[in-house]
Amino acid sequence: MVANIVSQDCEVSLVFLTTHDYLFYASKDYGASARPIEFIGNYALMYALNRRVTEVRRLIDGNQPHYDEDLPKMSIYATPAAQPSYFAGKINSNPQIGKDRVQFSHDSKFAKITWNSTGSSLLWMMPSEKINIPKTGYYDKLVPLLTFYFYTVGNSVPSVFRIGKKYSSARLEVTPLTTKEKQGRFTPTCPVNIIDLPEDTDIIEGSLVTAPPTPLLLNAELEGKYIEGMDRQGTKHRFPIPKGDRFAGIIWNEG
Repeated sequence: MVANIVSQDCEVSLVFLTTHDYLFYASKDYGASARPIEFIGNYALMYALNRRVTEVRRLIDGNQPHYDEDLPKMSIYATPAAQPSYFAGKINSNPQIGKDRVQFSHDSKFAKITWNSTGSSLLWMMPSEKINIPKTGYYDKLVPLLTFYFYTVGNSVPSVFRIGKKYSSARLEVTPLTTKEKQGRFTPTCPVNIIDLPEDTDIIEGSLVTAPPTPLLLNAELEGKYIEGMDRQGTKHRFPIPKGDRFAGIIWNEG
């Protein structure tokens, strides 16, 4: 056990996200093609969850991110999200509609969308050369009614939010966890953003996957401080406690 780090006023929850539209974010970009990976980075989730925090709402200002400025102001922390097949045990991830849970099957998790456009570099050439050579390509979107899971610490989580490049709608189902704070060697039950790990947390093993803006660590084994939670079915969930100063407004008590 370690000293209590999470504020007593914070909620620690298991959250299921079910897409209600095509979801797109560019994890791998090859110029004329782009596609997401089957994980969602936690910063995208945190911006979606903390939309009511006026200090982090701004007009798009070029391509410059503001993570160091924004993250300490947010009131809900989220881990990266994975699809339920990533979880080593069994979790009931079927979305609830009314009183019933519904299971969906998908022939493919991705839908390919093709595009063609006239690039600015070609505008001067086409009239003089009397040719029509638009740029073509494609991108993959995650299909509707896919489910992801992740963990949150902090204020109450909304039941719906918008996420991704097109602000696709998604529904959230929240399960409160009974938690303990521990220290030692452990296996997280979710992907890990390595940028968020404190310096005294050691990475024993794991594999990296590219997921801009930060790589994710999968199937990890770590040694350090972590939260262990239990859901209503008695299933255990574990995720590392991140840097306190990076998320000052969420999980760390003063002092």
